[in-house]
Amino acid sequence: MNSSIKNYIKSIGAYFLTITLTWIVAFFFLVVFQVDEDGMFSVFRIQSFQNILLSGIISGIVWGGIYKFVQYIRSQIPTYFLAVVISLFTNICSAYLLMYIRFHLADILIIEDMPVAFTGLSQLYNSQLFYTILVYFFIIGTLIEIFYDVDRKFGKGILLKFLLGKYYKPKEEERIFLFMDLKSSTYYAEKLGHFKYSRLIQDCFKDISSAVTKNKAEIYQYVGDEVVLTWKMKNGLGKSRCLQVVYDFMEVLEKKKEYYQKNYGMVPIFKAGVHSGKVMVAQVGELKSEIAYHGDAINTAARIQGLCNSYQSRLLVSGNLFNQLNGEYSQGIGCRYLGEVLLTGKETTTELYTFVLN
Repeated sequence: MNSSIKNYIKSIGAYFLTITLTWIVAFFFLVVFQVDEDGMFSVFRIQSFQNILLSGIISGIVWGGIYKFVQYIRSQIPTYFLAVVISLFTNICSAYLLMYIRFHLADILIIEDMPVAFTGLSQLYNSQLFYTILVYFFIIGTLIEIFYDVDRKFGKGILLKFLLGKYYKPKEEERIFLFMDLKSSTYYAEKLGHFKYSRLIQDCFKDISSAVTKNKAEIYQYVGDEVVLTWKMKNGLGKSRCLQVVYDFMEVLEKKKEYYQKNYGMVPIFKAGVHSGKVMVAQVGELKSEIAYHGDAINTAARIQGLCNSYQSRLLVSGNLFNQLNGEYSQGIGCRYLGEVLLTGKETTTELYTFVLN
């Protein structure tokens, strides 16, 4: 099976597992803190965990599938306000659907101590209980959606680190950093104009997503036409992902070259520099917080990337990282030793290697 398909299946599996577990917890609290026929909350005993489990699984699959579909629809909508309206409408419809399914599966998913069963949907829809549980389902669905959207905006896994306070105090980590930016960016910015150039950068950074996900990279920053990726050592060295991400991105751009040629009159070319080393990681900022990396490793990676034009290279790698790779990089990728160079601001020389597709 293709590795990209495997990664997609894993990501979908992890997504539905997370959603399902969340809905199981939601049903747990719904049963513990139940509502009576007057819509008032009261505490009941849990008689059957199996019913809670089945209810959570069904809700997770139904809501998760709807949310995935709506995510795709939202990505095609240019207006943010309209996208929000669609999300709210979808959550209301999803809550109705979950109530409908729950009603028709009442004989299978029996939760004891719940209020008396309704004889028909019309009776259920006219009850205060229906609207109380409907609001509960809506709130749960909305909170899940907000969490996923915020996590995506911060970068996958970053929100959880913030919530856990993982980097409230600075910590030392050994990491790989990759700096990648658009070649001849100044020329294209003048040629295309500010608006069209910004759309070009938007498209490029959208198209890099699949390569980033496939190679388990973390997006640290977008700076102008530059993107900074980072890995923990194990993830970056495994299957030479810190190198492969560049070639996977090149492959995506090659497949979409007709699109770029038609819309921008050019096919974007990116150049990258990669280095590894120890850095300090800390949560910084009060008015605007983010997780920041400080140290020589990140500065060295940036300076290596700055030499790509001088060496006519699309990918430059430091000798330090090259040694850690131990020659274990993907077939079809060749390398050449360039020698030692004294980088700006450093007192010792750095070995450089250039990598190319054979």
